[in-house]
Amino acid sequence: MTSLQLLVADLFFRLSTLDWLGILDLLLVTLLFFIILLLLQRSRAANLLRGVLLLGMILVVIAVFLPLPTFDWVIRLALLIMLIATPIVLQPELRRLLENIGRWAGLTRTARQTSAEIVIPKLSRALESLAATKTGALIVLEGDISLDDVVATGIPVNGRVTSELLLTIFHDKTPLHDGAVIIRGDQVTAAGCVLPLTEKAMNGRGRRYGTRHRAAVGMSEQSDALVLIVSEETGHISYTRDGRLQSNVDLQTARQQIADFYTGEADEPNALTFSGIIHNLKKSYRQSKKKITSPNWRHALFTLFVALILALTAWAFVIQQTNPTERPVYEGVTLRLEDLPENLVIMNNPPDTISVQVQTTAQMLPSLDSGAFQAVASLADLPPGLQQVEVNVNTNLPQVEIMRVEPAVISVELAENISKTFSVTVALQDQTVSAAYQIVGAPIAAPDTAVVSGPKPLVDQVNTVQATLSVNNPTTSIQEIRPLLALDTEGNRVDGVTVDPNQTQVSLAVTRKQNARDVGIRAITTGTPPEGYWLSGLSVEPSVVTIQGDTAVLNEIGSYVDTLPVDISQATGQLTVDVPLAIPAEVEVITAEGESVRTVTVIAQITTRSGDLSLTREVELFNVVEGITVTVQPETIDLLLSGPLPILQDIEAHPDMVQVFINAAELTEAQQTEVEPEITAPDGLKVQLAPATVTVTVVTPPKPAEPDT
Repeated sequence: MTSLQLLVADLFFRLSTLDWLGILDLLLVTLLFFIILLLLQRSRAANLLRGVLLLGMILVVIAVFLPLPTFDWVIRLALLIMLIATPIVLQPELRRLLENIGRWAGLTRTARQTSAEIVIPKLSRALESLAATKTGALIVLEGDISLDDVVATGIPVNGRVTSELLLTIFHDKTPLHDGAVIIRGDQVTAAGCVLPLTEKAMNGRGRRYGTRHRAAVGMSEQSDALVLIVSEETGHISYTRDGRLQSNVDLQTARQQIADFYTGEADEPNALTFSGIIHNLKKSYRQSKKKITSPNWRHALFTLFVALILALTAWAFVIQQTNPTERPVYEGVTLRLEDLPENLVIMNNPPDTISVQVQTTAQMLPSLDSGAFQAVASLADLPPGLQQVEVNVNTNLPQVEIMRVEPAVISVELAENISKTFSVTVALQDQTVSAAYQIVGAPIAAPDTAVVSGPKPLVDQVNTVQATLSVNNPTTSIQEIRPLLALDTEGNRVDGVTVDPNQTQVSLAVTRKQNARDVGIRAITTGTPPEGYWLSGLSVEPSVVTIQGDTAVLNEIGSYVDTLPVDISQATGQLTVDVPLAIPAEVEVITAEGESVRTVTVIAQITTRSGDLSLTREVELFNVVEGITVTVQPETIDLLLSGPLPILQDIEAHPDMVQVFINAAELTEAQQTEVEPEITAPDGLKVQLAPATVTVTVVTPPKPAEPDT
C-alpha cells in the first residue's frame, strides 16, 4: 500500500471519526478555498490553477490505484513544491482577497472618506464640463462590493482621478468613450467597461431610456455602486443607486450624492460595531442571492465541489502531520462466547484470545491496550455440528477503527447435551491376597448407578461407569470412597462428560482362613566373625510366609518361624545362604506368590571394623641432584591413619607399608620453600599429617673462580 493510498484510507477514517470541532475545522477550510477559487476564477492565474489542479488530481488517482513507490515519492515532492509556490504565484489574487475582506468589513468606506476631498471637486468639474458639452458619460463609483468582473471587461487605466482624464476618456474621438469608467477610491481603475443591463421596463416623461441608462440601473441593482450618467442627447445629469434612477438632477444634487457616497450616509451604521456587521451581512446575503439566481449557479456549485476536495486533501495532510495515524496490533484480546443454546454444548476448544489490528491516532495510543477491546462470538440459533462463527470486536473509545481480526472466524463444534444412566462396576487392582486370607463375595458399590451427561457423541462412547479398588494383602474387610470414571469399550477414560455422582463407596469382605496363618521368618546365626569384622546386617527372603496345617500345631508355632543356624565364623563381606526352616514336616509353607517352599534365603552382611593409628615417620628425600645440599625441617612428621582395623593391624606388623617422602628432582637452585610431603599407604585409609608442610632448604656450591689470563 503506497503512502497516497494510505492517505486516502486515512481520509475516510478521519471523516468517520469526526467530532463537532473537526466538522467546524473542515467547513472553515472549505469556505477558505471556496473564497480563493471565486477570487481566482476571473483572474489571469485561473487557467494556471485549473491546469495544476487537473494534473494533480490525475497524478494522485494514478498513485492511489497503482503501487508505484518511486512515482509516489515524486508526486509527494511535487505537491510540496506546489504548496510552497502557490502563495508566490497567486500573490495578486491574495492581495485582492484581502481587499475584498476590507470592503466587506466596511474599511473601504474609510478609504473613500480619505479620498473624498480629492475626488469630489475633480469629479464635479468633469460632470459640469460633460453636461455643458453634451458629452455622453457613464461613471461607476465602486462601493463595498467588488466590481472586478466588470473591470475585466474594460481597459485597465489605474490612474488618479482628474477632470482632464475623465474628459479625455469620454471625448467622442477616443476609442474608450463608449463604455463605463470604474472609479475605486481615488483611482480610475478601468475604462470602456461593459455593464449589465436591467431587465425591468424604464419609462419616464413620455420616453424610453437608452442603453446607457439601462446599464446604469442594471449595475446598481447588482452592486452597491453609485452610477453617474450624462445624457449625450440632452446633457442632463442622472444618477442611480440600489436600482433607483434619479434623472435630470442639477450639479449640486449630483455633487451631494457623490459626497454622501464617499463620506457615508447618516443612517448607515459603523462597520466595526455589531449593528454594522449585521448590516454588512444582510448586504452580502442580498448580493449572494442575486448571484445564486443568476445562470452561473452551476459554476458556483462546481467551484464549491473543487473547494471541498482541496479542503479534504489539505485537512487530511495537516491532520496526518500533527496527529498521525497509527496501525498497532494488540495480542491477547479475550474472546467471549455468547448466546449458547440451552440444549447444546461446545465440544472443541475455541481460542481464548485473538489479535486485533486497529487504525487510530497517535494521541489515542497511550490509552489503548488489549483490555480496551471486546471480542465476542455469538452462538445464537446455531444447529449441532461444526460451525464457522464470525468474531466481532468492538471498543468504546473514539477515533479507533478495527482493521483486521485474527482469526476473523473460529470453528466451534456444537453437540446436543444428553444424559444416560449406567450401572456402577468395580474393578479390583493390584489383587494380592495372602494364602491366610480370602475374599468373600464380590465388591459392592453404593450407590450402584450414575448418570453421565455431556455432548451426545461423547456420551455415546461411554460403555461403563467404573470404580477401582486396590487389594494388596488385606487382613480385614475393605471399605473406601472411590471416584467414578466413564470408560469406553476399550477401557479408556472418556473426557468431556460429567458423572453424577462422581464417587461411590466400595465394600469388599475379606476373612481369615482357619487352618492358615501369616508368620515372620527369623534368621539364626552361629559363630563370631573374624577379628576386625562384625555382623552389620541380617535379612531373610521372603520375610513373611503363610503356614497351613493343623490348628493346634499352628498355635504352638506362634507368630514367627526360625531358620536353622547359619555359621558366620569364617565369613567376610556378604554371605548369602539358602537355609531350611525349623518347622514341623506336616506344616506347609506358602509364599506370597502361592509357591510351597521349605527353605528361605538368609543374607548376612559382615563388614570391617574401623579404627585409628598414630605413627611417626622420617621425611625421606629422593632424586637429589648431585652437587647440591637439601635439608628438611622438621626431619620427622606425625601421621594419623583412619580405616579398617585389619589394614591398620597389617601396618603395625609391617611399618614399611607407610612412607613419607619428597621428590627433590626439581630442586636445583638455591631456595627455601614450603613443601607438602607425599604419602605411600594402602588403599582405603584416610591420612592426616602434622605438620601438613615442611621447610625444604637447597644449598648449591659456589662456582669456581675463572683463572687470570
